[in-house]
Order: sequence, then structure tokens, then C-alpha cells
Amino acid sequence: MRTMFKTLVFMSLANLTFAQIFVGVRGGVTGSTMTKFRLIENITPDFKLLPALSGAIFVELPISNRISIQPELAFTQKGFVINESFNINGGNNLLGLNIPIGGRIALKNNHLEMPILAKFKLGDSNVGNTYILLGPSVGYLFDSRAVIRVLNIFPIHTGLGTGLFKNAEFSGVAALGYEIPFRNGKFFMEGRYQHGFSRVLNLPLVQLPVRNKSLGLSMGLSFALRSKLRDV
Repeated sequence: MRTMFKTLVFMSLANLTFAQIFVGVRGGVTGSTMTKFRLIENITPDFKLLPALSGAIFVELPISNRISIQPELAFTQKGFVINESFNINGGNNLLGLNIPIGGRIALKNNHLEMPILAKFKLGDSNVGNTYILLGPSVGYLFDSRAVIRVLNIFPIHTGLGTGLFKNAEFSGVAALGYEIPFRNGKFFMEGRYQHGFSRVLNLPLVQLPVRNKSLGLSMGLSFALRSKLRDV
């Protein structure tokens, strides 16, 4: 059994030695929200998608012709949007913020994330290939803020700090993409879904099942660090 394990490790390292390692960047847009919960008695707000920009750098480490490991370092913005059009009491209270009648609040949490994804190519063509990405991601919340608009006109920027939310988050990522080879690199487009497994609110007495989830569309480029040694 030990001999078989050593053989598998040696074969994997040998393949990495002779294969192309790619480094790349991607950028795109995301729409995020949180799972719904009761903020105050008899009121369940309707969470709408928060549009935001995202970006990442990554390395693609091949294991075989069709399977790779792709670690990433990404910036993402998560949160939600609430439009409050009617309130007989003159305002709602959300996370310590008052939403006036006709007001709009956008909660924006900025994260650094490190997904480690398995990439499966569904073809091996020189023209283009469809691929799937699957794997876990660990995120760190470094900033939280809210933007409130009165009558959707006057923006009020409010820093929330990070005390209301947990700093660390564990989530899962699934993506479907298409890549087109060119010279020493690849151009790609992909759609990505991310679902949080961790509770994000940092409340001392109550553990509410509030989790992040987001959809994203992005495109990017990757380039080979070196050519295959077998072709030299």
C-alpha cells in the first residue's frame, strides 16, 4: 500500500514537471444576497441582489490532460439591497440603521477569498473547451459598510465596521466556463455560483441561519509560465 502511494505521488509530480502551469487573472460582476431572516417582529424584508465588481488572480496546476487544481486569491463584495416603500411607523431599523419611507439600503461587505478548485475539462480541443470548477473557499471580511438613499436620490455612506459579522467564512463554489486557446495562453468566460456554509451574523445570544450566496459572470486571461519540456 505504501509503495502504491509513493508511485501515485511520483507520477503526479512528474506530470507537473512536464506540463504547462498557467497563471491568470479574471474580472466580472456578481449579484449577491443573504438567506432571509426575521429582523424585527412581523417584518421579513425582501432581500434583492447587490450588484458588484469582483476580481481574482489564480494558478492552474495540471494533474492530467483534463484535470487541474486551481488556487485563487479573489476580491468579492457580498451583501443585499432592501427597498422600503411603506412603513406606518416612519422607518425600519436594520442592523442599527434607520431606513426611512421610500429609502433604499445597500449592505456591502468586502471579502478576500481563497478558493481551491478542481478543474475538469470536458474536451481536449485546440479550438475551445468547456470546463467545470468545483471546490471550497475560505473568506476573510475586512470591511463592512452601508449606503442609504432617501427617495433613491441622496446617498448616505455609513461605515459599520466588522463587529456585526463574523470575519471568517467557509463556502462552496461551482462554475461552468468555456476557454479558447491562443498562442501561449487562454481566454475564458465563466458563470459561477457561490453558497456560504458559515453563519455570517456575529450575535452573542442568537445564532440566526444567515448565509451569503452569489451569482457571477466573469472573463479573463491565463498564460503558460513555461512550455512543455517534452516539446523542447
